[in-house]
Amino acid sequence: MKTIYFIPLIALFLVSLVFNGCGTSKDTGKNADLGGTEWVLFELDGVKYEPAAGKEITIKFDDAKMNAGGKSSCNTYGAGYQSKENKLSFTGVFSTKMACDDMEAEIKYLNVLPKTFAYQTTGNLLYFFDSGGMVILRFKMK
Repeated sequence: MKTIYFIPLIALFLVSLVFNGCGTSKDTGKNADLGGTEWVLFELDGVKYEPAAGKEITIKFDDAKMNAGGKSSCNTYGAGYQSKENKLSFTGVFSTKMACDDMEAEIKYLNVLPKTFAYQTTGNLLYFFDSGGMVILRFKMK
């Protein structure tokens, strides 16, 4: 009788192997080079970020120059970065200084970005973690 319960478990295991082996996700279990993809912020320090039209916060990495930048809602920004395996840090964050109606998210983003300690890519998502392992920024591919 115990064999009857064992067979469905084996079948479920084999089906999961087939689906996991045939996935089309970009996630390879390793963090790839960050360059070449523009990412759009959708969560800022644990809070969902829903920008007004034209107020996206983006980031794009230039692996050759080891700098990153994008739009920070109202302004453009940039920074140098260092990356090794899944570790990531930003240096010299700067931005233009135009004033907008709602600067709160931009200011918070530019203050949280330098706290990045590590990153992870999963499919079309990019996560930044602080030194305590907490997710501080979440992006999706643009």
